[in-house]
Amino acid sequence: MTRTFDPSPLPEHLLADLLATALRAPSAGFSQGVHFLVLQGDDLARFWQVSGAGGWFAGTQPGVLQAPVLVVALAEAAAYTARYSAADKAGHGLEDAANWPVPYWLTDTAMAVQNLLLLAEAHGLGALWFGLFGEARAALDDAGVPSTVTPVGAVALGHRAHGEAPSGSPTTIARRPTADVLHRGRW
Repeated sequence: MTRTFDPSPLPEHLLADLLATALRAPSAGFSQGVHFLVLQGDDLARFWQVSGAGGWFAGTQPGVLQAPVLVVALAEAAAYTARYSAADKAGHGLEDAANWPVPYWLTDTAMAVQNLLLLAEAHGLGALWFGLFGEARAALDDAGVPSTVTPVGAVALGHRAHGEAPSGSPTTIARRPTADVLHRGRW
């Protein structure tokens, strides 16, 4: 995860390709309830200000605020319940969000974000996935995001700053050995 960005903008064609490809992630029943809110320039500055997250990052990881793009990942549960109300999917009780054992609108959104993170890495870009906090809902309301859509998190995206080095938990906590987390046939 990148925590210090170069503020230079990403080429628009590259950004468009990254976003379109990321959104090709699997979608339960092809419900397509994953949305990305892409913030740049004044819209991004307003998000940092209204959400209060800008103040937090300014005091803890100011290099994040230099990212030229913020992609807010959003999940629309109603797209899934509507799709599973259709004749070809009905009968499982999944027209009610409370009946989903796993809320696939969140899972599918996470897969689209993972695609974006991998694409950023493949293109030599920096990215930081983080949870939304502060007054995130106020900032989303300000951007016109319907209250029925769930914010899942955000990806700061851009070029890594020169000299940017790993930081955060991976520098202090060892990765668990594969043998501890990969189980074949039995736990």
